[in-house]
This record gives sequence, C-alpha cells and structure tokens, in this order.
Amino acid sequence: MVLNEDIVISIKNLSLEYSIFQRSGIFSRAKKKTVMALQSINLEIRKGENIAILGANGAGKSSLLGVIGGMLRPSSGEVITKGRVFTLKGANPGLVNTLTPRENIRILSEVYGVSKESRNDFEREVEDFCELGDAFDRKQSTLSSGMAGRVGFGFTTSLNPEILLMDETLGVGDENFRKKATQKAVDFMERGETIILSTHSLNLAKNMCNKGIVLIKGKMEFCGNSEDAVQYYLDSIK
Repeated sequence: MVLNEDIVISIKNLSLEYSIFQRSGIFSRAKKKTVMALQSINLEIRKGENIAILGANGAGKSSLLGVIGGMLRPSSGEVITKGRVFTLKGANPGLVNTLTPRENIRILSEVYGVSKESRNDFEREVEDFCELGDAFDRKQSTLSSGMAGRVGFGFTTSLNPEILLMDETLGVGDENFRKKATQKAVDFMERGETIILSTHSLNLAKNMCNKGIVLIKGKMEFCGNSEDAVQYYLDSIK
C-alpha cells in the first residue's frame, strides 16, 4: 500500500491481544486469559501533526506506540509508516550502564546509521544538550536518573527522526531536564516533523499538541483537536 503524500502513518483495523496466565492458589493450575490491548483502531496521521494519546493506565497507550514503532506485532490489521521512526520510552534508547555516555553515544550513533563523517558533530550536539560536564565521561551507572535521561533524550532527538514516538518521556527527570526536553520537542515540531506523545499531563497535551485521541479499554473513543480530546477524557473519568 502506498500512502498519500502527506500521510505518514496509516492504521487500519488494528487489534492487539495477548495472553496472561493466572493462578487462584499456590497449587492450582494456571488459567490462560486473553486480554485485548487494542481493538479495531483506525487512524491516519499527517506530516507535521502532533498527537497526544490520552487514557487511563491500561487503556492501551504504550501498546499503540509499541505497534507503531514496530516493537509489537499486531494480532490483526496493519500499520504503515513513512519516514524514520524512533521511540523514546523513559528517555533510554538502549544505553549500557558499564559504558560512559560518550562511549554509548559513539557506539549507538554507528548502530543507528549516523555517517562516519558526521559522528563527531553528532557527539558534540548530544554532549552540549546534556550539560553533564565531567559526568559525560563517567560510567552510565553512576548517573542520576535525570542525568541519564538527558543522554537518552539528547541522543534520540539528535538522530533527526521524521516521526518521534514519546512514551511519557517529557515527564521524567528533573525540572531543568523537562524544560530542555520540552523545548527540543518544540523545535522538532517547528521543523514540521511528527510527534505522537503518550502522556498523563493534560496541560502538556493542550499546549504542545494540535490533535488528541482518547483510548478507553483499548478502543479509540475520540479523535479531534487536543482541547476537545482533553475535555472528552475528563468527562469519561467522572
């Protein structure tokens, strides 16, 4: 299937189910239970749209991002994306604790396809964003969660994705990091790229996103402008 020029994500009849096993007692046999994480999702997202995914815990927000990002295989339906897609979950794209941030960035930049000629500039861009000073050459395991978050966020957003999936990323780290991360996300939006943001922050959804969807028990119950999406979500939890 070929997408229209301005459509970068097409989701048709998407469903995702998984099985869990439950025991009623220590010696009882585990019973298999099927859970529908997503049910019949249909959605088209255009280049430059910034989408907030709203919903209670367990509504399917992370599952939807996981399928769009290719980390989860749908049970039925299809997802088609156009352009480079990167996912930020907890601001950690796969950093190794036994390496320093600098070593992590050098290795991951090669893995993610940054050209050899651009790697030094890429490293400097991430280092400047992180503002870790000497800690940029300390082992990742010695960094605070806020410091580690800067490294992960700085790396992923410096890759210049065309579609950025963010799972609560702007809510992690200290206040200074959140401000820097938000500004970098805004800069990304101003370039005309696409962001899909899963968040519990209704203010963030209204202020940063021009469109919102509301998931309730795996079903997309609303899709429209972000302010209306926030109001729909608030009405749904009364």
